[in-house]
Amino acid sequence: MRSVLAGDLGGTKCRFALVGEDFSVHRVQHVATVRDRAAFLDAFDRAIGSILGQVPDGLDRPTAAGFGTAGVIPVGGRAIDRAPNLPLDGFPLGEHVESRFGLPTTLLNDGRASALGEFLRGHAVGADPLLCLFFGTGIGIGVVVGGRPYGGATNAAGEIGHTTFVPGGRPCPCGGTGHFEAYCGGRAIVERAAAEVGIHAEGAWDVGKVVRAAEAGNPAARVILTDARLAACTLAENACTLLNPGALVLGGGVLSGWPALRSTIEEHVRANTGAAIHGGLRFAPSLGGSDAILWGAAAATGVLWPGANAR
Repeated sequence: MRSVLAGDLGGTKCRFALVGEDFSVHRVQHVATVRDRAAFLDAFDRAIGSILGQVPDGLDRPTAAGFGTAGVIPVGGRAIDRAPNLPLDGFPLGEHVESRFGLPTTLLNDGRASALGEFLRGHAVGADPLLCLFFGTGIGIGVVVGGRPYGGATNAAGEIGHTTFVPGGRPCPCGGTGHFEAYCGGRAIVERAAAEVGIHAEGAWDVGKVVRAAEAGNPAARVILTDARLAACTLAENACTLLNPGALVLGGGVLSGWPALRSTIEEHVRANTGAAIHGGLRFAPSLGGSDAILWGAAAATGVLWPGANAR
């Protein structure tokens, strides 16, 4: 069976695997995302080398590589132009992989990769237009129109987490202020908890711990989640109103740690958009999570599913 090497490059961790043409995922390797470029690339290369060093029986050696990555990918997919949560701004990652491992390489924004994966394999398979919102370390969005991920004029479409929620508000990792990501991104939620709630007795904060602190009555945690809830609901309402999708897929680590947010977003969108927007709108959870990024990144190469290749 044919295969593609695929990767999910996120702000907290990276995941690499071989993806077969039946959407099966093999030889998964995990790498923590560090901020030092040399250390990041060393771990990146070792993970890929490990996967390629032992291709499972029944799977052909991959003939291409695709990576879904946080940040803006210029037309041509050779480098990450801007990656607030990765140490790869301007780095020619496509050439790096091709020279080290001999695999033609495609880079795709991770939100777009997720949307393509969900379109091909997820709970909203075939819904067109398809809108996906992912609340993770940052905010990811992907839109599939006419069976292809939408990239915009310069392949920079989709940075919805860096649109403004509160003018002049909280600082965002990108250097701006008041962006949605600064309120409902996972990184912002846990950093704010560390600063405003204090040291957690069980170690580092995560979204689930912030939720439990709020449920236990901590006032600072409650304010953090109130802000995050309003931001996430407003973002989804705005995106649905603007794009009028046939289905909205919701996923990401924030929703894993805070499951009630999913139904809150759905209720808000239905209550705050016109019937033309929400009347036939399907809501669906992400089927694959990180696997959806791997499926979409693999599909973007055009090797396994030629009709699904990205621009």
